[in-house]
Amino acid sequence: MIKTKNLLLGTFIIVVCAGSFFFLLANSSVPIFTVKELMVHPQSETYMNRNIQLIGVVQGINTTGFFIYDPDDVDNVSLVIYINATNVIKPPGFEASRTILVEGKLTSMLNIWRFRASMISTKCPSKYQSD
Repeated sequence: MIKTKNLLLGTFIIVVCAGSFFFLLANSSVPIFTVKELMVHPQSETYMNRNIQLIGVVQGINTTGFFIYDPDDVDNVSLVIYINATNVIKPPGFEASRTILVEGKLTSMLNIWRFRASMISTKCPSKYQSD
């Protein structure tokens, strides 16, 4: 009888731990958007102040940040998001016209969409790319 209780208790603990692990794993992913995907998303406001990642092309770099636009929508530069990059280390290769990945939080969707960066990474150049 004691062995059965211990077996049931052990099984219950294992199931709870495994369930918790998979729940945390499923909810810990950070969604990735292009600028256009985020701006045309029907519920963009649900991503306010949540960690997300944006893919975009750099333009208009200044001392506090820069703008990014959608890499597939180069003709329509009205789809831009301002990235506040104060106190964020810019990786090697960070420059205008480069495709980057920015992680952070969407902070405003009014006249100019704003995003507070916590991490910036550049796309690795291909070793087969000719210079």
